Amino acid sequence: MKLAETKRSVVIRRFLLNSIKAKNPHVIHDAMEAFGITRQTVHHHLSALVDKGYLIAEGNTRGRTYKLGANRSHEGVFPLKGLSESDVYYRDYGIVFSDLPKELENICHYGFTEMLNNAIDHSGGGTATILVERTAEEIFIVISDDGEGIFNHIARILKLGDPREAILELSKGKLTTDPDNHTGQGIFFTSRAFDEFYIYSGDLVFTHLDKAVHDVLLHDDNHHQGTKVIMRINMNSERTLSSVFDEFTAGEDEDFAFNRTIVPVKLALYEGERLVSRSQAKRILNRVEKFKTVLLDFTGVDVIGQAFADEVFRVFARRNPQISLIPTNMTEEVRRMVVTAQNNPD
Repeated sequence: MKLAETKRSVVIRRFLLNSIKAKNPHVIHDAMEAFGITRQTVHHHLSALVDKGYLIAEGNTRGRTYKLGANRSHEGVFPLKGLSESDVYYRDYGIVFSDLPKELENICHYGFTEMLNNAIDHSGGGTATILVERTAEEIFIVISDDGEGIFNHIARILKLGDPREAILELSKGKLTTDPDNHTGQGIFFTSRAFDEFYIYSGDLVFTHLDKAVHDVLLHDDNHHQGTKVIMRINMNSERTLSSVFDEFTAGEDEDFAFNRTIVPVKLALYEGERLVSRSQAKRILNRVEKFKTVLLDFTGVDVIGQAFADEVFRVFARRNPQISLIPTNMTEEVRRMVVTAQNNPD
């Protein structure tokens, strides 16, 4: 009985929130009629919403009015077949995202619709579960599907040897398993637009944290069916979507092409391995021909082998002079190997 009452309370309060958002002047009367409850019960639900920060009350008891508060949330389950990500965003979650600062709303709209579109077009699943929570401090978005799982899907379609390689490819950007219909930019830019970004699938986690700068591969003791994407951004964020795009795109003379990427070399360094072979180098270099400038970030890599360095900085570099390979954050040992490869005339 208690569970049924709780569900009924949720429905009543959602009705009240939607009515207040729509500026319905008869919200109390309409709630009484819709649910067969007393005026006192309606005020009880309104007071609960005020206490939880979902509503703000203004005026005295007789003439009291309400408006949306800082705290808002909504959760729903949606069949993926025929689903429109924009419809879900505005119709079902508009109450959560309304009244945000323009740049913050742009980021939320971009991330929400891009990640839901990935689930619709690529997951092969039947449903998506979406939770959005907003407080005075932050916005938290979770989009889960019951499909194949993104890392296994990428590895299967691109014929990669290990699902972990999919995470390295995601970090580069321009990765899509459907090039006729997608540019492969959504995850790359979304991960950099939010303060925290996670993808859970199987026993792997791809994460990009704003303060950490670099993408990270983690192992999770829990096995996640399908794909779960988590995005978080502070309400006081000063980041703009255009600044995220500008960091990795060319100027107007090159039609603002997405032509610059950062490759976290450490993502190719699996547990117990050292970067010594040409096959590991080719894993790092896979698809970088799509870019004009490639920053190879050696953070977390203490040493590299001669064959690895030679494949990247002599063989590939001389075959692809149109691509600027820029190694960064090198230890002294890594730097010596890179310089040796670059200066090798043979």
